Amino acid sequence: YGLKAFSPIAEGYWYSDYDDFGAGRTYGYARKHLGHDLIVGTGTPVVSVESGVVEALGWNQYGGWRVGIRSLDGKRYYYYAHLRKDHPYVEGLAEGMRVNAGDVIGYSGQTGYSIKENVNNIDTPHLHYGVQLIFDESQKDDPNEIWIDLYSLTRLLSAHRVSVARNPDTEEVERL
Repeated sequence: YGLKAFSPIAEGYWYSDYDDFGAGRTYGYARKHLGHDLIVGTGTPVVSVESGVVEALGWNQYGGWRVGIRSLDGKRYYYYAHLRKDHPYVEGLAEGMRVNAGDVIGYSGQTGYSIKENVNNIDTPHLHYGVQLIFDESQKDDPNEIWIDLYSLTRLLSAHRVSVARNPDTEEVERL
């Protein structure tokens, strides 16, 4: 078993980041930031870092439109949040679907921090990207479990970005 991984941001799209893991957050309740924010423009293609199965898809009041992907070995849960309002995912993405490392899964935005669906309450468009190690299935999504500080890994993966192009028939961005 080997691991093939890509940057969560497609080639040709600008982003900036800083080490924000563990920083304080206050929406809803005081908590630590258990992911890595990549500042991007709205509509930037979001790429599946590793191959896996779409396990969660939909609205979450904290993450807005989000996608959760479980690695094929079941040990890592990738969380991509604050996706674009009105068109957060590529057409056809569904729970239970297998995606390959490097597939475009959605588009960045600034949704979230709202009980009401499809609301832009995040000030700056960005991708919240997180990875949780799963050792006890009952603890998935638990803030007390093992979330990875992705800053250094994101820097490493920035040299491994997927080339994409817009399909003129569907208007979706696809991996080349």
